[in-house]
Amino acid sequence: MRMRLFALLGATLIATLPLTTQTASAATRCASGKICTWQKADFGGTKHTYGKDNGCYPRSGRSVSNQSGKLITVYKDASCYGSHFDIKPGHYSDKTPWPVKSMAVWG
Repeated sequence: MRMRLFALLGATLIATLPLTTQTASAATRCASGKICTWQKADFGGTKHTYGKDNGCYPRSGRSVSNQSGKLITVYKDASCYGSHFDIKPGHYSDKTPWPVKSMAVWG
């Protein structure tokens, strides 16, 4: 019983390590108060940094980090149209389900 408990705790710890490391890495790659996109998944390729003014903007990328302090919505199509999902402040997506074409910043 005791061995089983240690094995379960060890597996849980190992499962959470990549998530913790990735969260810290994403935050350090995008400055506080900014929104960053990368051309490729897993924060690869060219990085672009944007401000946090409200509105809909043409943006592109496969990785997005939201350090703006505001909710953002990323869209599959231009002009903030089509399939979309939200990224809360302080969160990121290391591989969006499709190439991002536009982004809305909400106040």
